Amino acid sequence: MPENTLYEKNHRNRQEQAFGIALGKIISVDAVNRVCTIATMMGHGSMNDQVVNRVQWLNADANPDGDESGSIPRKGSMGLVFFVNGETFIWGYFRPQSKGGSAKQGSENPKLVEGDKIISTKAGNRLTIKRSGLIELYSKDTLQRLMFPMGSKIIDLCRHYKLKADGGTIEWTPANKVTGTLVHNSEFANSVMRAFVIYEQRGYVSSSIISKVTVGAAFPGVSGTKVPTYTHTIGISGQVTTTVTPPVPEGTPTGFKSVLNPDGSLKILAGAGQTFECTVATTGELNLSVNKIAEASVSVKGDIALKNKVGEATISALGDIALKNKVAEVTMAAKGDIAVKNKLASIAMKASGDIEIKGPGATVTISAAGEIKVDSKTKITMASKAGFDIKSTGPVNIEGVGPMNIKNKGLISLDGTGSGATDFVLCNPTTLSPFTGAPLMPFSTTIKVSK
Repeated sequence: MPENTLYEKNHRNRQEQAFGIALGKIISVDAVNRVCTIATMMGHGSMNDQVVNRVQWLNADANPDGDESGSIPRKGSMGLVFFVNGETFIWGYFRPQSKGGSAKQGSENPKLVEGDKIISTKAGNRLTIKRSGLIELYSKDTLQRLMFPMGSKIIDLCRHYKLKADGGTIEWTPANKVTGTLVHNSEFANSVMRAFVIYEQRGYVSSSIISKVTVGAAFPGVSGTKVPTYTHTIGISGQVTTTVTPPVPEGTPTGFKSVLNPDGSLKILAGAGQTFECTVATTGELNLSVNKIAEASVSVKGDIALKNKVGEATISALGDIALKNKVAEVTMAAKGDIAVKNKLASIAMKASGDIEIKGPGATVTISAAGEIKVDSKTKITMASKAGFDIKSTGPVNIEGVGPMNIKNKGLISLDGTGSGATDFVLCNPTTLSPFTGAPLMPFSTTIKVSK
């Protein structure tokens, strides 16, 4: 009959092994099933030089419900082997020592003192709990967390960090691993449903932008989403840009945009399709444009200009005013001169009181002293239904190249107060004909003279 197995109570070695221990070296590890294969040594009798499969490893704190603190052993580790009720266990695996000092000593923190506790891996990763209260979670020099009880301070060292929660996410990550540029991304949601969020980026947002904040829908590209979007960026050069897109279907132009440059110049675009534009230069000059068809500007010294497609108006800092369109122009000087003109005629009024009216074929001037002058290339006609008076304290001259006719249905009186005959009275009908030749010919009518 075959010999009974080790796990049967009547096996001849079971009694010996149940009360003995040996050193065991782990040959292989089955981490999924939490068992390993060992080779025993330095044991008594049948405890020595055995290869045992499916050996359980023991942790210092392991409970039936699965709560435990421990670690997975490595191939080549040593431990104490013993048997309990026919089952083999290995416990307390440790680093093998050699007289030549060739065994790896790990990379524990050399500053450990009595009472400190450490969990470490071959790669040097470790969790250290100092008796002073300091807790250190270490992966490598550039990836670790230190928790100081004094001052309740936490120091994190890493190159890529991400925190995700219901309220949003925070992430630091390299934007470009080659150049080493970094960017900080964060999202703040107004609810778990993330109906509205704030996106914030700082660092290497782009080659020209160092900070960007966007407020809007959590999914701005989703069709039918009708919510406003706000964006605020700060450039490397110091340029600050703010844009607001109204709650309209995707593709509609920005409703508001402002650009503030570090030199102080400002540009504002507003309205559906950015129909309103305002720019302020570093010198303080202001320019306005509405729909590209109406413009206004204010210069540094105070000049104002208004313009549209059909006309323009200007007001200088001195008070000069000019109105102009395609066919006419009006100017008013600060000193009081006024001029109105079109392509054919003009009116000019000087601050001194002089007035000039000019047409295509005639000019009328009135001086400040009251002198009136009419120049015409053709006939001058004066008609009056109530009468016509010419009064002058000086000489009156009437010169004509052609015939001169004076017609009147009433009495015509010619009075002279000079040194010659006076009170000449001509009765209707009267014809005054010019003298021709010599001797002189008399008038062809009767002239009654009273003295």
